[in-house]
Amino acid sequence: MKRPSLWAAASALAIVATGQAIAQEDTESTEVKRLEQVTVTAVKREQSLNDVPVSVTAFTEDMRQDLALDSLSDFARFTPSLAFSAGDDRVFIRGIGRQTNTNGSDPGVATYADGIYDSSTSAVSKSDFFVERVEVLRGPQGTLYGRNSIGGAINVISKRPTDTFTGEARVGIANYQTSEVEAAISGPIAKNIRAKLGGSFRNQEDGYYKNVAGGPSEGGANETTYAEFQLDMDPAENFNLWLKADYLDADLRNRSTNLASPYDPFPFPPGYLTPGNAFGYLMPGFTQTGSTTTNPGATDIRKFNANTPTESTVDGNYGFAAIATWSLPTVDIKYSGGYRIFDYVSNRDDDNTDMLSYSYPLDSANIAAGEVFTGGPNCAWLLENLGPVCAAATVNPARTFGYIEDRSYSSHELTVQSTTDSDLWWIAGAYAYYEDAHQESHFGNAAQPEMLAPVGGPANPSGDYVTAISDLNTKSYAVFGQADYAVTDTVTLTGGLRYSKDEKYGSEQLRVLGYGIVPGFTLGGSGNLAPVLDLTAATASYTDAEGVDSPVVIDPVTGLASRRLAHDWSALSGVAGIQWQPDAATNYFARYSRGYKSGGFNAGGISQFPLTDKELLDAFEVGAKKSIGDQLQLNATYFYYAYDGLQAPLDVVENGVRLTRFFNIEDSRAQGIELEALWTPTDQLRIMASYAYNDSEIRNACCFIDVVDPLGLQPGAQPVGPIDANGNQPQNLKGQTLPRTVPHKLGLNASYDIPLGSIGDLTVSGNYSWQDATYHGVFNRSYTETPAFDQVDLIGVWKSPQDRYRVVGYVKNVFDEQGYDGATGTQTAIPAGGFANTLYLTPPRTYGVQLQMSF
Repeated sequence: MKRPSLWAAASALAIVATGQAIAQEDTESTEVKRLEQVTVTAVKREQSLNDVPVSVTAFTEDMRQDLALDSLSDFARFTPSLAFSAGDDRVFIRGIGRQTNTNGSDPGVATYADGIYDSSTSAVSKSDFFVERVEVLRGPQGTLYGRNSIGGAINVISKRPTDTFTGEARVGIANYQTSEVEAAISGPIAKNIRAKLGGSFRNQEDGYYKNVAGGPSEGGANETTYAEFQLDMDPAENFNLWLKADYLDADLRNRSTNLASPYDPFPFPPGYLTPGNAFGYLMPGFTQTGSTTTNPGATDIRKFNANTPTESTVDGNYGFAAIATWSLPTVDIKYSGGYRIFDYVSNRDDDNTDMLSYSYPLDSANIAAGEVFTGGPNCAWLLENLGPVCAAATVNPARTFGYIEDRSYSSHELTVQSTTDSDLWWIAGAYAYYEDAHQESHFGNAAQPEMLAPVGGPANPSGDYVTAISDLNTKSYAVFGQADYAVTDTVTLTGGLRYSKDEKYGSEQLRVLGYGIVPGFTLGGSGNLAPVLDLTAATASYTDAEGVDSPVVIDPVTGLASRRLAHDWSALSGVAGIQWQPDAATNYFARYSRGYKSGGFNAGGISQFPLTDKELLDAFEVGAKKSIGDQLQLNATYFYYAYDGLQAPLDVVENGVRLTRFFNIEDSRAQGIELEALWTPTDQLRIMASYAYNDSEIRNACCFIDVVDPLGLQPGAQPVGPIDANGNQPQNLKGQTLPRTVPHKLGLNASYDIPLGSIGDLTVSGNYSWQDATYHGVFNRSYTETPAFDQVDLIGVWKSPQDRYRVVGYVKNVFDEQGYDGATGTQTAIPAGGFANTLYLTPPRTYGVQLQMSF
């Protein structure tokens, strides 16, 4: 922790203490801040949060405003064992999550909107203007929720249409030239039919990162439009139908990472298929967009140097949801279903420089006449035999990365659930999920003319040196059930089972080109005559492997190698638990649950081993929830996980080209302690605290290559066996921690209500959060580690009498501390054996004010 932030936390408490002294003069005009009995639907029926026998954290609309919680990243700061990286959109609970966004992999934490599965996390970060409550459930939840949720589930509950006509509006402004407006109307439109129409528009002109080459700022900058329409109907006395349609459109400059190391000036840095960019800064006569020749991010992480701006769009994001409930005398029969379709397109700079062109020097041997021709169009041979037809090559090294994702999916769940007030409660359900996903990754160098017309293959109009495309269909089916039986007035037993079956099939395509990397055709040897060579045939794997459903075929028109993939997985999982409630204020519980996550494909690489097996998790948990009067609530949980088959993506070198492969880590374990407290020492003061300790360890995993440290020389490396045929040293992963397992995490909030008499009430609030140093890769090295960091927020909420108007003012990250979402590394040639570090960053200091009106 840093001294300024600790000082700020103390200051926040001092503010509320001062407010307490003021408030003692008038305590009758404000609501008392006693323990809130939050009602949740985490276990598929309404219960008090303190009575639920699972580890769950809930955030209501008012709580989100008091704590200024706007996003999933904010929820993670105050939820034990929850971690989220906005940079790559990955959620983890207790170290269980999704290690890659590659097509064919499933998330480890399931996200739901109104109980309907949604593979996108965008619904979780939706404004509290549209959301009543967010519930975060930790641990496997497969016997209550339709979609597999090996690590946990996050459910977002929408604000529903109201029984009387109401309207709301909110306007806000913030730094970075940010403005937003939200509005909604709701009420009855006919007998037994209620409707709600709402929408929002948000615009942030300036980004969090400055481009020193003169391009637009990036990071956080966006223009986003959202709209939703709901119908809530009672066509019969015992039948309810709720329908929702929503639309999202966004234009983003969404940089979330920056290179934190000096440039590697090597002509061909490790893994490069085209000439290096920073090498050009050493050559006379180079051209660039700006004037910087060193990486500004190495000294100021908020600055970057690029000639290609980051631009992303979300287009055609339509969602439809329906919940139909038929209430019979003893059971509810419910259908919950949804459909979503969207297109996401992104393009960004992939070389971290503003280099436009430079002249690549010829090898010194080529300048001397009489050099022997050795198989390629060597300049010396050409000079001697054909005259001056060979010259130094002009390199146009602008590298870009383009990404396209077209996805549509539907989720269907049918349940029958008991509703009688008896000792036995039960639920039984069937589930089906269908997904059609198209994904493209384009590593481009279109500025290089030779890239458009490679030798040994058809034309390449896109200018890509690597093109990876996949089309996959997913079908997932499950039947599940759970029963809770009250053995006595204080003891309840829980048991549940689930059978899951997943099918995935589709195709993958790959094309690989190289410029100047093949012996005999190097830039130094062949100069301006060096061709771009089609390496696809030499890169693709023709080995028959599990999951491969056809031979590899290369299209003579596109040059793309393709093959089909198909496989299925299944598993039996379940839960068993006991709950003891000796009195109304005490809840003890112990649970065992078996979690399952489908296997998948590393689609798009045509690699030797495209298939990954399923994950299985044996989760043991004991917990206690205790209320002491109406002032103090304490929750504590201990968990132990035995984790089998963690799906880890690792870079490998196959046929001289670096690709990503899935591996199953055979045996891992994790354990931790989670603590939550809510204390209201006075009628106006509330103090919230959360803490999590997580410890994890890979028990058995050998042997893997770290492409950042291929010789196993970095501190912590565990070399095993001889160096392989590619010159790499395999390593043992035993003892490494699981990625994104935060060892220690702390969240604190203190809020105080100050009555202002006839003009309303004021709530002042202060947040403090701290996160320990964390590894973000299975190789626990300095280049995958983010340092510890903390953050302080200050919030004020004024409410008018009858709460018709609200004004919210906030400063988040008051001391502008640097926070981190993730870290990765790449091998460098200069210095030899070194590495470059790329960091995923959280936002800097932001501040703003919002005005909310209701009528």
